[in-house]
Amino acid sequence: MTHHRQQGFSLIELMVTLAVLAIIIAIAVPSFKTMILNQRVKSASFDIVASLAYARGEAVKQNGNITITPTGGNWSNGWTMSGSGGVFKTQSAFANVTITGPATIVFGRSGRVTAGTGNIQIDDSESSSAIVPRCIAIGVTGQPKSKTGACT
Repeated sequence: MTHHRQQGFSLIELMVTLAVLAIIIAIAVPSFKTMILNQRVKSASFDIVASLAYARGEAVKQNGNITITPTGGNWSNGWTMSGSGGVFKTQSAFANVTITGPATIVFGRSGRVTAGTGNIQIDDSESSSAIVPRCIAIGVTGQPKSKTGACT
């Protein structure tokens, strides 16, 4: 009589493996959430800088003023870019992001800002202390500069 050896996992081995996996996931999930929220803030700031650079370029190209206006007076709701030909670009709202900035930004035909200099601050709406806000400075020259941290 020959004995055949059983292959596979026992129920106890499977349960121990699942318990270890659950512990690892419980430790990793909070750090992933922080990473995702920080990335959301970064993404919004990159979109704003790209929109400002685009509007500045269009002002020079069209040889006229380009106005960026936040939707409903709130940057978090998105914004519209308009010129002499009307609205030519819109940005939709960002989810769970708080954005504060000037009431409007106007780029003149030279690419310089004629109205709306100041800062735009992007932060997570959950206001977690682990989330790093970002600040976009808009000077008279019209070139946006993004930096990590709150606007001062």
